[in-house]
Amino acid sequence: MSTWIALAAIGIGTYALRVSMFLVVGERELPGWVTRSLDLVGPAAVAALVASMVFVHHGTVAAPVAPTVAVVIGFLVVRRTGNVTHAFVAGLPIFWLLSATGL
Repeated sequence: MSTWIALAAIGIGTYALRVSMFLVVGERELPGWVTRSLDLVGPAAVAALVASMVFVHHGTVAAPVAPTVAVVIGFLVVRRTGNVTHAFVAGLPIFWLLSATGL
């Protein structure tokens, strides 16, 4: 029973923290430096997730060739076109070809 109470308390606490931001900030205008910083949160989170998936294997840091080249190609394509879909179209075939060759 105490496990369920702990889970309920954690759920209520998490919900309260999330709702508090809407209640506190609500209709207020955020300063420009805050909104500019918040624009970078999404890309930073995605970059951290991709980096951990590509460069960490079984708890050790490694740089396998196929994923690294595919990520670099995808990055360059996004920088040039601004479209993430193009990164998949360019990066995935490179990854598949390099993986098929054993790199």
